Amino acid sequence: MSNLAQRILVALALLPFVLWTFVAGGWPLRGLLMATALVCFWEYGQVTARHDKVARGALMVVGSAATLHALAAGDDAFATLMVFNLAVIALGSLYVLRPGDLATAWPRLALLGFGVMYVGLGLWAVARLRDLGDTLEGAARAGPILAAFTATWSNDTCAYFAGRFLGKHKMAPLISPKKTWEGFAGGALGSLAFLFVGRALFPEVFAFFSAVDLVCIALPTAFLGPMGDLAESMWKRGFDTKDSGAILPGHGGMLDRIDAVLFVVPWSLFYLGSLKPALDRLLGG
Repeated sequence: MSNLAQRILVALALLPFVLWTFVAGGWPLRGLLMATALVCFWEYGQVTARHDKVARGALMVVGSAATLHALAAGDDAFATLMVFNLAVIALGSLYVLRPGDLATAWPRLALLGFGVMYVGLGLWAVARLRDLGDTLEGAARAGPILAAFTATWSNDTCAYFAGRFLGKHKMAPLISPKKTWEGFAGGALGSLAFLFVGRALFPEVFAFFSAVDLVCIALPTAFLGPMGDLAESMWKRGFDTKDSGAILPGHGGMLDRIDAVLFVVPWSLFYLGSLKPALDRLLGG
């Protein structure tokens, strides 16, 4: 079976369950996010600290504990900030007690600390984005998270096919030789088109969004989605690794599947939860 066929079959198998958690919100979604976090911390540790079992174990423990607390704390931003601060402090204490080679101790600590923030805060942002919908009614409750994921998935899919059939000009050859500017343009158009088509087909789901809102999600996604993908590729190439894992046939690891999400969702949360209300108040005033 070709890699593309595997990707499609796995996506079709998982998509109904993922969409159900988006609609349900609450702990069904948080349970999925917690399971995702466990896999991601495992993958990140296997690549970043492949020769240090203690560091990998510490990453799993403190990263998972911080993520679980953040998911349970909901909109308590202070509690979330402090628990991730404490997670980094715990990792720092571990390296003080067993530094190994002092020339590399700080970079190794920084790599694990970044992993906690990268995965944990990114997945917390997914939960908070869905929570924004709880202030809305009916099908619109799932609108914020569906808009962000629709933009991300359509960007990735359209960029893949545009790059495959039209790509000529390399975008980041040192990191990902197959990525092209033609694919980037195709992804940008795909994000815009799918959001507007989605609003036309499912107005009750996207009732919360104006045309300006859709543009303010789609266009940053056109940049952030590829940046998330390329950042993860840069990490893997730096550690001479092809895939972050093998849990998803055709897709690689979990981090390979959600790398763009971890860059796009924080922007979507910031825009819908902070910037849009501030602009509405300003323009309304």
